Amino acid sequence: MKKFASVLIVVLGWLLIVAAVWMPRHAPASAATANAAPVTAAAQPPSAAPPAAALAGIAESEPARRYRQRQRFERQAREFLRTAGTLGAVQRSERARELSADIDRYEQSGGLSAGEALLLRTGLIKATIADGEEQAMRIADLMERYRLRAERGMADHLARQQADPSFQSYKSRERQIVAEVMAMTAMPAGLTRDQYLRQRLQQERERAYTP
Repeated sequence: MKKFASVLIVVLGWLLIVAAVWMPRHAPASAATANAAPVTAAAQPPSAAPPAAALAGIAESEPARRYRQRQRFERQAREFLRTAGTLGAVQRSERARELSADIDRYEQSGGLSAGEALLLRTGLIKATIADGEEQAMRIADLMERYRLRAERGMADHLARQQADPSFQSYKSRERQIVAEVMAMTAMPAGLTRDQYLRQRLQQERERAYTP
């Protein structure tokens, strides 16, 4: 998001420069120019897009819209966690449900990492449950769910690796390279054994995964 804001500032600066150049070139024609033979439409250079229109297009672009939505979500989350104690029980519960649904959506789309989502959900529990013992139970359950999810994700990743011919080829060569380097008495180019081993393994990874 910071990268998008920086890009928007650069584009704004560029458009201001365009406006400064565009205005003198399109000043009202002098009397001599007005009496000159008209230029055909085909010979006229294309006019520059008005800066305001260009800025409006950027503001209404999909990345800009997503940025504004994410900023609004973050503001609402911070505001709720800050003021939850001042809200009535019903209002507090409703706002927590809405924010929880937003967290679900961002997490599923990749807009929030598991760690970020876990922290926000922990904050919602603390903001909506007054009893310390129940808080601890809810947070422990939440952390266990995320732990199990992480384990399933790792298991799926390992299963995909095992089915990947490139990965299998690399692992086979990895054992051979380690054995070769460990049996060497001197390393080339003044490298240490660890440095040379990392270099050889990196070269093998690049070879295995290069089409």
